[in-house]
Amino acid sequence: MELVDSNKLLSDLDFCVIDLETTGGNHQKDRIIEIGMVKVRNKKISDTKSFLINPMMPIPDFIQKLTNISQSDVKDCQQIEELIDTILEFIGEDIIVAHNTSFDVPFLNSVLTRLKKAPLTNKVICTNVMTKHLIPEILNSNLNYMSRLFNIDHSKAHRAEDDAMATAKLLIIFLDIFIEKGIRKINQLYYPRNKFELDRVHFEKKTSSTNDVIELIKRTENSILLTIKGERGLILAVLPMKEPHLEWEFAKEILESLEWELLTIKLLKPFIEGIFQFNNHFLKYSEDIREKILSYLNNKYLISGENKVLLENLDFIISHHLIADQVLVYSFLHLNTNSNTRSLFKIPAQKKKLYQYLLGQINRFETNQKGRRKHMIHAEIVPLAQSILREKLETERHLYLDRKDIKNDKDGVLSLIERFAAEDRNSFNFPTKHL
Repeated sequence: MELVDSNKLLSDLDFCVIDLETTGGNHQKDRIIEIGMVKVRNKKISDTKSFLINPMMPIPDFIQKLTNISQSDVKDCQQIEELIDTILEFIGEDIIVAHNTSFDVPFLNSVLTRLKKAPLTNKVICTNVMTKHLIPEILNSNLNYMSRLFNIDHSKAHRAEDDAMATAKLLIIFLDIFIEKGIRKINQLYYPRNKFELDRVHFEKKTSSTNDVIELIKRTENSILLTIKGERGLILAVLPMKEPHLEWEFAKEILESLEWELLTIKLLKPFIEGIFQFNNHFLKYSEDIREKILSYLNNKYLISGENKVLLENLDFIISHHLIADQVLVYSFLHLNTNSNTRSLFKIPAQKKKLYQYLLGQINRFETNQKGRRKHMIHAEIVPLAQSILREKLETERHLYLDRKDIKNDKDGVLSLIERFAAEDRNSFNFPTKHL
């Protein structure tokens, strides 16, 4: 098999990142008021160009507030008819990149159609869509948030040049990630499904060895979940590891005892999620593997005495997610680890939605379940789960919510949730740091 130089493959590509500010979202009626363009060559920013444009129509007040572009800023500027050739010349035959190509490219093509020019035929990449493939559980992928997660300077949001520059920097970060993960074909940039996720790595026995897996585990300090599959995708074992760089010997022992074909390492936060995933497939493992992993986990995490958090006393637990500002909500009123184990929310943007979810779970519990808790955790795993959910963990925190407090003190609960979300200690620094 011919080896592909991933760095050369992507470094040879020419990109032009664009961003438009407009009077609104209607391609037919609205007009461009600013365009920013940034060229990327050899994974470096090589040139920029931007124009304020007179739209020859009023700029709505909310657009002026959003962009900080006033009517007076554009009244003496050139119209799009005078600039379009310069814009097209700058773009050339480059791959066009935008953080929302479904808006920017059709809008620009609409202008070209109106001016009786041919529409763009360039290949197009959307960093917004790319983000959702690389970070599957992200709830908000807008440019502001992505700039924050990847430490990109983005001081003038909703200004075309600054947005285009931030998008270009995000593109370069993504290109380096594709190279790190061994991209083999250019079309994987456009369709990166299930190959380049930042929170997981996939291994195939035909191209990888147990030693390859162990070397990655040795380098990883964040909690992980190891999912091991055999022929036809049969799950052979699921192993949650809180400190993988210290636990690699046990992982090696498990791997060497199995005829594995496919293997996935996935970052975990919170660690209890790994216990729930271990529970999901508990009866599928061979008896030897089941007993070996359970014994290992019990030796590490099982505690005795009064410090356990009993499942029958729990209503809800909220935990920090791997992605900043996102929280996981676990309902212990009806805990099915195969499906409804958790719900994911971004705080503060979705705190009201989270509260409605809590009320819905409570209503189901009180009306349909007649106040009877249900959970789908195997009896052998219950003591382990209760130990891990104890109130004080060395590296993780959980927020425990009582259904009576939720019903009686909405404002207090929402405030508590918002404070909890803001206290996240993202020690792994995901996604800047990733698998």
